[in-house]
Amino acid sequence: MPAPLVVSIIALALSLASISWQAWSWWWSGPIVKVTGAFDSPIYGGVQSDGGYHFIQAVNTGRAAATIEAFGVTLPSGLKPIRYRQDDLDAVEPCALPYRLEPQSSARWYFTPQIFQGEEPKETRPFVMVSGKGQKDGKKFFS
Repeated sequence: MPAPLVVSIIALALSLASISWQAWSWWWSGPIVKVTGAFDSPIYGGVQSDGGYHFIQAVNTGRAAATIEAFGVTLPSGLKPIRYRQDDLDAVEPCALPYRLEPQSSARWYFTPQIFQGEEPKETRPFVMVSGKGQKDGKKFFS
């Protein structure tokens, strides 16, 4: 095999490896948002709430910020109640939407059980709407 052909094949292989690495690292360099939901009695301003609230938490483990526009739950019946603001609840730190979720940080949005519309909370899935990325779903509540 002639030397120029061998050099060309090696250069092509290295180019493909390089572009694959660049595409992979670009894909994973943005925000990576993980969503969970649970039940809590929060403490804010030194006061613990007497009523328990449900919350949705978004954690950004990526290297870029994300903007959370809304949150909600997917009910077993298929309904998706969406909230664009957090309820005014006693002993809960306000967390306004849209919310800029910085890299390596998290935020919680609390709400009352009325969002479940009488359906079983353990069978619902929390989600957040991320600007430019769409809906990010979490695992079932309490799992």
